[in-house]
Amino acid sequence: MGEILDSKRRVAYYLQNNGTFVIDNYDLAKPFASFLPGIAGIFGIPMWVFYVNRGQAIASFGTENKDNAILEFFPANRAWQNVSFRGFRTFLKIEDDEKIVCYEPFQNNIMAGNFEFTRKMLIRSNDFSIQENNQSLDLNIDVDYFTLENEPLSCLARRVVIKNVSKTRKKISVLDGLPQIAPYGVSNWILKELSRTIEAWMQVKYVTKENIPFYKLAVEPADCAKVVKIKGGNFYYNYFIKDSCISK
Repeated sequence: MGEILDSKRRVAYYLQNNGTFVIDNYDLAKPFASFLPGIAGIFGIPMWVFYVNRGQAIASFGTENKDNAILEFFPANRAWQNVSFRGFRTFLKIEDDEKIVCYEPFQNNIMAGNFEFTRKMLIRSNDFSIQENNQSLDLNIDVDYFTLENEPLSCLARRVVIKNVSKTRKKISVLDGLPQIAPYGVSNWILKELSRTIEAWMQVKYVTKENIPFYKLAVEPADCAKVVKIKGGNFYYNYFIKDSCISK
């Protein structure tokens, strides 16, 4: 079934033979929200992932419950509003022989009105993807989300693939990631009610040879005589592979 929302893009829902549920131009469809199932295997640690059909989809994620969020939790009505600004974002600077263009895929802002593109969301049993095919820039951008299984840590993996489908060479500069990460040990109530005060307890340590940032509170923010040190932490690590052929 489908619904005409403008003269250029059409919303459609269908099921592929392999069980993948597809939403063409998902960002124009009626809003919905869902969770990944959190499958981690016998030896893994589950992660909850809350996603919506706006922006780059991921509205929040974390471990155990919303008091252990890595990306702050908001209910669906707030998530639809916030995800395009507080979720994952990708900024592209494209240079060729003729001009320089700056563009942010998966957004429906004023800048997006200058380009022709189609978008798609593909939902599977334990992962999902979003795609944008930009005919104006001759670029295809694919983003895959999945959680790790049977690993000693809980993790949301995100893979971004940018492909030049034109016959001309392009120089592309990329800025990609999250605007903010919640340090380990900050409850949902504190994030909502004491977000400025709790900054005094926050710290970032750089660990391993790659200097991966490790976000945590120094101690529990409790009003008591006993000081309890926080041992856990949240981390964010990204890497770039040119001409990559990575498979999940």
